[in-house]
Amino acid sequence: MLTAQTSLPVWPENPYTAYSFIKPQFNSLQFYDRTLAEPLFAKLKNAKDHRVTILYIGDSHVQADGFTGELRSRFQQTYGNAGRGLVFPYSTARTHATVDYSTAHTGRWLNAKNIEAKPQFHLGVSGVTARTVDSDASFRITFKGTIQPDQKRIRIFLKKDAQSFDFTVKSGNSQVFVDVFNTDSTTNNNMVLVDLPSISNEITFTLKKSDTAQVMFEIYGISIETAEDKGVLFHSAGINGAGHYSLLRQDLMKEQLELIRPDAVVIDLGANDFYRGQLDTVTFSANLLKIINIIRSATPQVTLILSCSQDIYRGGYSLPDCMVFSDVVREFSKQHQCLFYDWYWVAGGRFSMKQWHQNALSSWDMVHLNHNGYLLKGKLMAESYEKTAAWLHNHENSRSLIYNIDSLKLTQIDTSKSNIAAPQTIIRNQWIYHGVLRGQTIWTVAARYGVSAYQIKKWNRIRSNYLRTGQVLKIYAPIKVPVPASTPTPAKPAISTQENTSDSTQTALQPIPPKSTPKPPVVQKTPAKKPQSSPVANRAVYHKIKSGESLFSIAKKYGTSTSAIMKLNNMKNHNIRAGKTIRVK
Repeated sequence: MLTAQTSLPVWPENPYTAYSFIKPQFNSLQFYDRTLAEPLFAKLKNAKDHRVTILYIGDSHVQADGFTGELRSRFQQTYGNAGRGLVFPYSTARTHATVDYSTAHTGRWLNAKNIEAKPQFHLGVSGVTARTVDSDASFRITFKGTIQPDQKRIRIFLKKDAQSFDFTVKSGNSQVFVDVFNTDSTTNNNMVLVDLPSISNEITFTLKKSDTAQVMFEIYGISIETAEDKGVLFHSAGINGAGHYSLLRQDLMKEQLELIRPDAVVIDLGANDFYRGQLDTVTFSANLLKIINIIRSATPQVTLILSCSQDIYRGGYSLPDCMVFSDVVREFSKQHQCLFYDWYWVAGGRFSMKQWHQNALSSWDMVHLNHNGYLLKGKLMAESYEKTAAWLHNHENSRSLIYNIDSLKLTQIDTSKSNIAAPQTIIRNQWIYHGVLRGQTIWTVAARYGVSAYQIKKWNRIRSNYLRTGQVLKIYAPIKVPVPASTPTPAKPAISTQENTSDSTQTALQPIPPKSTPKPPVVQKTPAKKPQSSPVANRAVYHKIKSGESLFSIAKKYGTSTSAIMKLNNMKNHNIRAGKTIRVK
């Protein structure tokens, strides 16, 4: 259990740009029972003495290793580097490699992937297999500065029997011959372990027929590791076009999970389950349950983390099933004791992909991100683990970390539509001063004002992520101000006093000015003159809330807006309860 008496590891600085459509206040792992999260973070805190292995499974977003590479880098900078992890000679499977290495091969190779209805070869954790009958074939993996000198242990997952070709592994000045069938293995017949004297950023595997019985070579993946039992070993395995159903075709998954022994498995799939049709929630949940049962049967103590797709577009339209998928994953996690990362809402919710695209963060298809987008996602995901560790550290008496996103669902508007009414307010950045309250962290303060923790530290010339109660922070925050009239007036400094109701564990944020700084003047609001109207028009209209009604449905019923009802009743959020009477006009 993480306690307040133990210190937290120091993560790398995270100077990402805070975009207005991102919702950093939701950027942490969520769980209904803290005991599901504590084992992983306790292991991470002890990673300097015992290795922690993380397996991240996904689709095309993961195959290229864009955001997962950033996540790996930040984990290993914080907890220690135990190796590059799982790689594959992708050129033999006629597909692309990752951002940090390329592959090439000689000879003729056949392949199978988990996206095929009936793969012709066995499939393991990587979701892809390559096979050749060419005894002179070879493949090469060339890294872009990723491999460290102590990462000399190579674990090769392959079909190991008397029919398998032998091979040599060459890297730099080191070369080792591997007699596949006769090589000892402490586990089973489908893995060999090679310790090289030294290693470089280029590794070549060359096949060799040493016996007449040898007729083929079949490979499932390669893991590059250190020999020491410490640090983080971060595997990423993704296949373009994969869905949850694809993982059920990986018949060697259980066997290889027993070899890899992950402490945590992240399942980040979903878009391909509904991109070309409506999400079948029953089938999806059934498939996901089968997958986690396989994982837990191989590694009973594993921490399971589920993620979901962000907003994606097809044919120029945002897919509403992305929101449904987020809800299904949330409910599944509650029923089957998983952690979940709600990337859909962190990334901005519905219609937000258009804003990612307008900010040059997405690909042209508005399904995938570009390099900068994946880099941003990786930084945000790394921050989510850092914030989760901090929450466990600071809230040892709180059982669950769950965000209420119900009110967000009522306000999803496509701002690209031309018929949206002109805004009554505009956003302007102004300097304000915030007094830190008990229990607040630098991340909750940053989320409150739509800035980053890095910016707060820079503005206030502080190095630590920790804040003390009563500390005053200077923040250049976006503030809503009225749209200027035809004769504009100079804007006056403002102090925000709105409450943050998105996280029930956080107290209200009450900004105060520092003692040494004059208090900024308060903008005086002059009430507008009410237009002349008949007594009938001024008559108040009330509504008694029925079970199942929402503020949005009530507003629609009376031809008004949710904001107007909230103003009439002095409401701070969209939450309502059955039996209560509210004024609607």
